[in-house]
Amino acid sequence: MAKANKPFYTIGDQPELSMDVVNNGPVPCIKDIGRQHRELTVLTADGATVLWSSNHCLSTAGSEVRVMQPKELFNYGTKWAGSTSKPGCGAHTRVGPGDYLLVAKLAGKASSPVVFRLEW
Repeated sequence: MAKANKPFYTIGDQPELSMDVVNNGPVPCIKDIGRQHRELTVLTADGATVLWSSNHCLSTAGSEVRVMQPKELFNYGTKWAGSTSKPGCGAHTRVGPGDYLLVAKLAGKASSPVVFRLEW
């Protein structure tokens, strides 16, 4: 599940974006939830364009294998600087005011989008 800590931010704020990973099963499970398998993305309001990814500027190498108990929750988060990103950490451009979508992905499965707004 994707989460923004507030529904509205002022341009220049650093929104706190995160995802919850939960074992909804009745028994413990072993899951690799390393960075190569999890990602937060900010998209345009229509969902057509990825503006930023938590994995563009950070290494996705390695694994993080966890034994997750039933109903156990792990939260992974970061602050977003309000700018675009590109694979390999290319040039960044500040985004303007408007609505944006936050999507969390784990092992290729995307969460429902969460809408948040940047305002002047």
